[in-house]
Amino acid sequence: SDPLKDILRALRATVDEARVKIDETGIRVRAVDPANVAMDDLDLSASAFESYDATPGVIGVDLDRLWDPVSLANKGDLVQLHLDTESRKLVVAVTGLEFQMACLDPATIRSEPTLPELELPASVTVDRDTLRQGVKAADLVADHVGFRMDPEEEVFRIDAEGDTDSVDFGIDADDWEAVTLAEASSLFSLDYMKKIVRTTPAGTAVRIDFGTEFPAMLSYALGDGDGSMTRMLAPRIET
Repeated sequence: SDPLKDILRALRATVDEARVKIDETGIRVRAVDPANVAMDDLDLSASAFESYDATPGVIGVDLDRLWDPVSLANKGDLVQLHLDTESRKLVVAVTGLEFQMACLDPATIRSEPTLPELELPASVTVDRDTLRQGVKAADLVADHVGFRMDPEEEVFRIDAEGDTDSVDFGIDADDWEAVTLAEASSLFSLDYMKKIVRTTPAGTAVRIDFGTEFPAMLSYALGDGDGSMTRMLAPRIET
């Protein structure tokens, strides 16, 4: 249940409903928020499950409704998901509970966007808790947060500037796990960034790819590496 809860927390931070692509190899979800600011790209292989049996298809899922029974699972409980092909209902079984929820018509859900091919020069991999500390610091003074990198300084900076106060949170070789040093500077909505960081599992290594006034790509592995989540956030153009 725990990996499934992590996935649903992340997706629900961006959208209320999603098209879930299913085939023999696994499950994929790509969804963008109504404002076209944030996008999630989930890839979960069949090996991530205790058992998995599926044929190709697409279902529409109300993520809030799916969260309701899954949230009742205790730590370590197994959750079984089964599609009743006759009633077109998704059956969720957990700890003696069987919950049947109607699927949505995938045609009524916004089509998945194309993942843009971006050449983002700067990259840094940090612990999610370190990233959250920097974002929380930015939240003290402003409604936006900056990601900066200066290859000569060899520091990744999370900063923010309000009307009267400012913060500068530096992360260097002592705190990152990997880095590609390059000149880069972008500004992002703090509301969106807080949601992304808050719903990333604690203790996870997060790779951040960004450039100058380009979207940021925050990606991390799920479980034991049998899945991945990439979360893209559009920049605010600095004036």
